[in-house]
Amino acid sequence: MRTILLRICYRLLAALMIGATASAAIPFPTNMDLLVETVASAVDESLGRIEMPADAASAPLLIVAQSKHDANWMVEHLLANRLLTRGFSVTLDSTAAQPASMRLSYRVLDLGVSAYSGLRGSKVSRQGRVTLALRLSDERDDVVHWQDEITRTQRDQIPKKQLDLLQHDQFKFAQTELEEQTWSKFVEPVIVSTVLGGLIYLFFSNR
Repeated sequence: MRTILLRICYRLLAALMIGATASAAIPFPTNMDLLVETVASAVDESLGRIEMPADAASAPLLIVAQSKHDANWMVEHLLANRLLTRGFSVTLDSTAAQPASMRLSYRVLDLGVSAYSGLRGSKVSRQGRVTLALRLSDERDDVVHWQDEITRTQRDQIPKKQLDLLQHDQFKFAQTELEEQTWSKFVEPVIVSTVLGGLIYLFFSNR
């Protein structure tokens, strides 16, 4: 069991260590830190209402992804960690699953970091978001015992000048989707209104 946990922790620790320099230099979580916290919150809430059959503890619970996503390793680690904490036996190897095993499949429907910057000010509003779909089924006959879909967000404010330092270049899902408010959003409607007003005035004044 310890070997399984060490294996699934490796990539998460490696990813977090890459951003350790930035985290140590500034008192703000990196994008990866924010996403880990967001996914962990979603996993905790969803597993808190899971409906596990009484005989599920007799064999390891198989954790498997329903679709490919660059962040599957993160979700897999957090699911395994939380299930082990709750006293369940887990496995990530489908060939090692026993006939009586249950399968917990997951799918990352949405995951990312967005930020919004106003016209003035030195900070941006940042949001980590995740939407997960979970399904518990019988490994023998694929009967679904429980399923859930959950969305969680985590928000904070960070200095705009340090936005790039908190990103994670290795993983696209941990890069910031920045929306900046510009003066053009205010100026263009004023120009359009002025032009239209002038045309209407000329139309009626020439009649």
